[in-house]
Amino acid sequence: MADIMIAPVSADNAADFGSVIYRSWGETYRGLMPGEILDGRSADRWTDRARQSPENKLLAYVGGKAAGAIGTLPQARDFCTHKDSCEIVSLYVLKKYQRMGIGSTLISEALKSFGSRCATLFVLKGNDNAIAFYKKMGFEFTGKTLQDNGLTEFEMIKNIPR
Repeated sequence: MADIMIAPVSADNAADFGSVIYRSWGETYRGLMPGEILDGRSADRWTDRARQSPENKLLAYVGGKAAGAIGTLPQARDFCTHKDSCEIVSLYVLKKYQRMGIGSTLISEALKSFGSRCATLFVLKGNDNAIAFYKKMGFEFTGKTLQDNGLTEFEMIKNIPR
């Protein structure tokens, strides 16, 4: 396991959050979603979002470099099956840092602060690496899917031990 430092997102490191999300989307979703969706994004947009709303966002650093990011909600959105769960709305680890324990560390740290008994997330159909990772972390499919812009996302849920 890598020497991972976890930090909350703030105005000082919001650009790191934006960069990790932007770069990860390019690495992860090219070929899984239309190019115009990917080409219409910007790191600045993600950075601005993180500056405006840094709560419930964490960054993982390895050797002083931003390697991963997670964003969560203490209460799942209305369209989630289990509204009493918390929700992971984004989890990205740059390819060169994958399989070092960063994703599992980010999930563990993010979920510590929530009193929920379970966590919900959505994963893009075809994102087999993420699906395998979430299954390894104890997430299971609920059977619910979301359709948007011709893309399908599968809902997954994990019971959180207390």
